Amino acid sequence: MQCGGQPMPAFDPAALSRSSISAVSGRRGSDRKVAAGSARRSVRWRPARHAGDVPDSVFYVATHPDDALLFRGEGYFTDLHSPGVTTITIVPSAGDAGRTDGWWEAREAGCVESIVGALSPGVVASRPVTIQGHPIWRYSAPGWVAYFLRLPDGNTNGAGFPSTGGRTIGKLQAGTIPTLTAVDGSTTYSGWNDLVNTLRAIVTANKGTTVHPWMNSSDPDPTLNPGDHPDHYAVAAAVRTFAAAAGMNRLWWVSYDTRNRAANLSGYALDLKYFLFRLYGWMVFDASGTAPNDQEWVWWGARSYGRTEVF
Repeated sequence: MQCGGQPMPAFDPAALSRSSISAVSGRRGSDRKVAAGSARRSVRWRPARHAGDVPDSVFYVATHPDDALLFRGEGYFTDLHSPGVTTITIVPSAGDAGRTDGWWEAREAGCVESIVGALSPGVVASRPVTIQGHPIWRYSAPGWVAYFLRLPDGNTNGAGFPSTGGRTIGKLQAGTIPTLTAVDGSTTYSGWNDLVNTLRAIVTANKGTTVHPWMNSSDPDPTLNPGDHPDHYAVAAAVRTFAAAAGMNRLWWVSYDTRNRAANLSGYALDLKYFLFRLYGWMVFDASGTAPNDQEWVWWGARSYGRTEVF
């Protein structure tokens, strides 16, 4: 990976869609602010957002810290920049990949940076809040809030990692383990229903007044979203448990399988998606010395597929 040493040029959407994360990962604060300001001033068109009236709250349950960016980034950017809308992000997995060297902390910081760097909202509040008896780290500023449950990464094969005892969200769902502890040791979930009820309580606490707010998450249906990460399926199943009953419209995105589908994003929609991912990449590199995998952007960046279930 290369780390650029020159000041970042003015925001150029056309060039942005061609840039690689590794070429820009190391550029820091002031350069990010310049790019963010240019991006905001450059917005003249927004990709189509959810149909119907603009809600006052929109939810993204993104299993890992970069999921909303990679699989629904153009919509995520749009919701973050919609006046009067609070965008609530819930990230159940730490995305630690079995590492204990600060990787999950860097990814969490990168997720927050993708929001802050695009919005520059001023001071960000950061503290644990207690929900269903569980301390959960919460970041917030005007227009957005993000919750991080910091649960162990289940690995792409669902087996988990030795560093977390092979304990995973999927195994909690299946009942093969009775409890699941966050990677920072902050709390332990006593069974699947405990986790589901905690996610439901976060949504309830942030729902606003919109009758049918939008819930965005990975598709729980393996026939429509084949070959996905086991963590994605488990978290999507948890969301499906309560989202419809809570009166929420649902947008289920396709995750890994988009790499097997035709590119369907271009122009400004693609630029906005990449801008958020680049902000994430800057912070992850700054915090850990490791840039995100460029190949993931090649696989998923120019693709966005999903389906809706509406009231």
